Amino acid sequence: MNVLTFNAGSSSLKVGIYSVDGERARPLFARTLSMEPTAAGATAAVNATLDNELPSEIAFDAVGHRMVFGGPEDAPALASPELFARLARFERLDPLHAPAALAALRTTHERLAHLPNVLCFDTAFFRDLPERARILPIENPDPNFLRRYGFHGLSYDYVRATLGGRLGSRAILAHLGSGASLAALKDGKPIESTMGFSPLGGILMATRPGDLDPGILLYLLEDRQQSPAHLRELLEERSGLRAISGGERDLRRLLERADDPRAILAVDAFCTSVVKAVGALAALLGGLDTVVFTGGVGEHLAPIRSSIVGRLALFGMKLDEKANAVHADVISAPTSAVTVRVVTTDENATIARATSALVHATAERMR
Repeated sequence: MNVLTFNAGSSSLKVGIYSVDGERARPLFARTLSMEPTAAGATAAVNATLDNELPSEIAFDAVGHRMVFGGPEDAPALASPELFARLARFERLDPLHAPAALAALRTTHERLAHLPNVLCFDTAFFRDLPERARILPIENPDPNFLRRYGFHGLSYDYVRATLGGRLGSRAILAHLGSGASLAALKDGKPIESTMGFSPLGGILMATRPGDLDPGILLYLLEDRQQSPAHLRELLEERSGLRAISGGERDLRRLLERADDPRAILAVDAFCTSVVKAVGALAALLGGLDTVVFTGGVGEHLAPIRSSIVGRLALFGMKLDEKANAVHADVISAPTSAVTVRVVTTDENATIARATSALVHATAERMR
């Protein structure tokens, strides 16, 4: 089966066509288009793709999309009026991602109505988290919905499928990009994630703060009279690296500003937040066999990986600087007690596999 995939991000639309055979998804076509992170921007980018970008010689049998958050019902789902109605509420809860993702799905559902259109959720990878990793320590009127979920699951699923047994029994996966998180896997199953109810929490990110003392938000609401809308903008667009550095969110550019104290501080704060997360997750795992870097920062910024690994020597972790400089698959030294890897993630491949599996399962049920 050939699957057309769409992954609407914060500034781009990643498009791919994959030939899927069971658990294998072979890329046939890939394109990345610039996109405004709005419903209108996603609609325009998808229409441009369908009109001008796809190769005419490659046919496809189904369409798959990424959705960051869909609440507790996060198994891959076929597009339908009921699905759109259920997910409409999340456009307000996740304005960074949901409006664009739903607009992209609506567009292909209308224009490619003769094909199955499938939505795949980032949170599904963490569906079986232990209860202690799911609960929130507050009086909770709706614990099934208001809980910790975990994100970047499509990326983590790809890494797990790619490495298989090479992950070892105790692994930490670090998806480091504009959005960033870490996940702990025990025998291949996730037991903890740094992100919780939303993609705002966890480690420091490009424009998001990561974990933040709730008292700060109460102070801004009550003493500074800031509105919820202003707080949302602050947390989604004006925090993290951008706030610490004085306006720059891109770690590449921050690394270039070697004489700028605020840039140095921002890079140090980011690496420190990752190191703290690795330490906490390693304690839960009872040790470490493997650390995997992925995502735009994790895959491409050797100085960031070097800074992080260098601070984790207490685990017996040692970096091969030459391997790290060329982004080798394995960047740990032969004498390292922990294997450190770099994996180029492909969320669209995970979408393609999940879409194919659902379409085949649906066809089997209808026989």
